[in-house]
Amino acid sequence: MENFTQWHLSFAGIENVWLRALVLFLAITALYFSWHGIKAIPSRNKRILLFALRFLAMALFVMLLLQPQLEQKEVLKLKNKVVCLLDNSESMTLKGGDTGITRFQLVNNFFHDNASFIEELENNFDVDYLSFSDALKEVSHDDVEKGFALDGTNTDIVQTLKLLKKRYEDTSVKGYFVFSDGADTVELPSSLDKIEIIANLTKDLSSPFFTFSPAGNMEARDIAISKVSYDGFTFVRSPWKADVVIKVHGYKDLKLPVTLKQGNDIISSKVFDAGNESELHVDLSFTPLTTGTFLYTVSFPAQPHEAITENNQVSFLVKVVRDKIRIMHVCGRPSWDERFLRRVLKSDPNIDLISFFILRTPTDVSEARNDELSLIPFPVDELFTQELNSFDLVIFQNFDYRPYDAAVFRFSHYLSNLRKFVTEQGGGFMMIGGDISFSQGGYDGTPIDEILPVSLNSGKDTIDTARLKAMLTPDGLKHPVTALDVNPDRNTAIWKDLPELDGCNVTTEVKPDSLSLAIYPTKGNPPLVSVRDTGRGRCMAITTDSLWRWNFVSMGRGGSNRHYIKFWQNSIKWLIKDPTLNPIHVIVNKETFLPDEEVPIRIDAVGGNYQPLDGVQLDISITNEFSGKSIFSGKGVTGADGQYRFVIKDNTEGYYIIKVAGKKEQDEVGQDYAVFNIALKNREFKDTSIRRDILARIAEVSGGKYFELPIKNIGKKLTIENPAVVKLVGKRQISLWDNGYLFMAILAIASVEWWVRKRSGLS
Repeated sequence: MENFTQWHLSFAGIENVWLRALVLFLAITALYFSWHGIKAIPSRNKRILLFALRFLAMALFVMLLLQPQLEQKEVLKLKNKVVCLLDNSESMTLKGGDTGITRFQLVNNFFHDNASFIEELENNFDVDYLSFSDALKEVSHDDVEKGFALDGTNTDIVQTLKLLKKRYEDTSVKGYFVFSDGADTVELPSSLDKIEIIANLTKDLSSPFFTFSPAGNMEARDIAISKVSYDGFTFVRSPWKADVVIKVHGYKDLKLPVTLKQGNDIISSKVFDAGNESELHVDLSFTPLTTGTFLYTVSFPAQPHEAITENNQVSFLVKVVRDKIRIMHVCGRPSWDERFLRRVLKSDPNIDLISFFILRTPTDVSEARNDELSLIPFPVDELFTQELNSFDLVIFQNFDYRPYDAAVFRFSHYLSNLRKFVTEQGGGFMMIGGDISFSQGGYDGTPIDEILPVSLNSGKDTIDTARLKAMLTPDGLKHPVTALDVNPDRNTAIWKDLPELDGCNVTTEVKPDSLSLAIYPTKGNPPLVSVRDTGRGRCMAITTDSLWRWNFVSMGRGGSNRHYIKFWQNSIKWLIKDPTLNPIHVIVNKETFLPDEEVPIRIDAVGGNYQPLDGVQLDISITNEFSGKSIFSGKGVTGADGQYRFVIKDNTEGYYIIKVAGKKEQDEVGQDYAVFNIALKNREFKDTSIRRDILARIAEVSGGKYFELPIKNIGKKLTIENPAVVKLVGKRQISLWDNGYLFMAILAIASVEWWVRKRSGLS
């Protein structure tokens, strides 16, 4: 910077140029006629003296009209700016191929190899050094040489350009030097072109960009999951798919096994032949069987000499809910019980019901062709092979399968499918009694016998036709299936007041791992309603075909059918494992937390009547889902509101699972779990490729140049304009006419002229 003074003459009296010219013209004309007026004076010296006096007077008069003034300016000469932008994101720490050199080391080498150019640049320009990732930070030339922290977790070039425009809005910047791998990590909507957005922002800065990226041999040897496209919200028993984008750098002819896990369980796996492709699109799919929020992980094993292994797996949470409850209802023959049950199921908008009434079996003899009959055959094969897993619940109501167990239909094989549907797929199964149900339907010794909660007699069960009322068992007093009212006393009274039933199938006993909720109070107290958890699913046995009386008779007495409807609603919810029936709920207010951020956790406990349950003793553990490291293990007790709250925090990144088990007075209440994530949201290693296209586009639209590192003698390959830049630091104005000396000079000139004329004898 250098200070100097500038002078400038201006006229304040008459601003119009043409008026100024007119004044000068009149002044010259007056002087011309004045000269002709004194030509008669014989003395040459007197003529010259008089003309000089008149010329001087006219000049002073013109000065009075034009009002001249001098402007004195103190000016500071400035240097133009050049800005050096250095990428400080973590991706700049990656080593290139087999070189063993990091990307940022190439930047350091540039400043060393072109030291004379940098020195000349700093002499001629005011050079700013800034590091950037998703924010700008001032650094110095020494920082560049000695090194500074490369800890940026995200690179946002769009935001960087916006910050540059704001920072240098009123500054003369003649060039930007950008040293980066161009790896912009910000995801934009698919409809937007990131490169063109960056290009438009670059144009707004109106200065050339000289961009520098690592050369082609600096690509890191890496395989990375750069993106996983999936729906975080899906429906139970509906296919769910994830589209995984894998970037391959530095490997050829690669066979890559990709797995999808739920927790630590592999649910899908494929091996892909990458060949020479640099990008793979992998589709992984499966069908969720239960509702809840689940942790899924896409991963593949680390490859030899891979630079980064952290990007070999990506975890995410998916919430699985029910769209509608799909129920398959198979009835052996029409009946009042079937009619009333079907009416309840069809009236519920949350239920998608598929019903079959067996009015025609394969053994029926018909002289007409099938296409001439109005009754279609039972689609056994389609239902129990292709469509079975799409249902949540299967109900067999007074159905004898044996007519379909011929060589053509093999229904016993379909019963095995039904067992797998319950035990392995988590489905629900209910058998309702009648004269062709349970042992009378031939189910003893079949796969259905294995999953039912009651033991079947060999041959045939007996049927007790005595008209009696159902009676709750101790287990039935607190089970959600038989909770027809939230108040335990009122619930007991309701059961005692229900109409009598017309009999039941007499089975021997409930199995050891089953619960009898209601009995038929006849000889031996045979189970009437019993339930069982079987593998991943649940089963229920109702050994009567006269529950319809709870509807018909109750309304006939002037009452309501709400208890009948409530029983079936409870039964369906329990069979499909509806989360609302879970007595323990673990609630976390969001999915992802930062390291050392407080994680508030709430545990709710409800009793069999769905009311808040206090005094529940809770065993709580929180562990890392993959490492198994425990960060919390303790106990708690629910308060009067049925809730227990606590807060934890940890600084280790990863997914954590909260497991809670509740007891009250030594009785099991229930258990639940929830998952949360601690993460820094670092996207730098999702895609380790060098984005030369972005850097080249920035240089192109700005009028600069793009270079690849390493490079020497850069001064011979680019030029930067350096016009003079001055800044006004002070000024003052000096009036040349507004003072007494000017008027005294005019008066003196007029007096001298008068005196000369008198001495010469002129008028």
